[in-house]
Amino acid sequence: MGLLTIGAFARAARLSPKALRLYDELGLLRPVSVDPVSGYRFYSPAQLERARLVAWLRRIGMPLARIKVVCGLENAGAATEIAAYWREVEADVRSRAKLASFLIEQLSRKEEPMSSLTIRYAVRADRGLVRESNQDVAYAGPHLLAVADGFGATSEARSASSVAIDALTPLDTTIPAGELLNALSDAVDNAGTAVRFCRRVGL
Repeated sequence: MGLLTIGAFARAARLSPKALRLYDELGLLRPVSVDPVSGYRFYSPAQLERARLVAWLRRIGMPLARIKVVCGLENAGAATEIAAYWREVEADVRSRAKLASFLIEQLSRKEEPMSSLTIRYAVRADRGLVRESNQDVAYAGPHLLAVADGFGATSEARSASSVAIDALTPLDTTIPAGELLNALSDAVDNAGTAVRFCRRVGL
């Protein structure tokens, strides 16, 4: 058989002339002859096997640079290289599948209404072996759990614990997440101020 034009060779190899021109530029599949006047490329029928291999490797997504490596190997080496490439593809697909599943789950949860959280609580305190009265104060509500440990040896300590809890109870409401830390900081400052005032006036 004689040489084939780029169009005839492209049809036989199931490649486009554009792809063949690219493979020529990359040194992957060079024509046997190029007309010096017209620039037409001519291929040998013996090159069809290599061209078809290139086409098959492109169908499995192998990059051209790696195809060039495969085409430069003997059959056994080429098979090993293809197997190694495909293991990489499978690992990448598994990794992307996990990421896709994670994203689907996260985005699906955003569509679900927030479930209400119910707090079940109980409070128990003991005056201990030293103090005559129990000076601890506790508070529990839908959005707040707080405990103020009493200090001192008089009923004054009970008052200090109570005013500390009173300063914190405004937190027992729905507060936007972005404002929560500031609200908590302000409440703690107010509790400290209230306790110091209580101690100073002797309540």
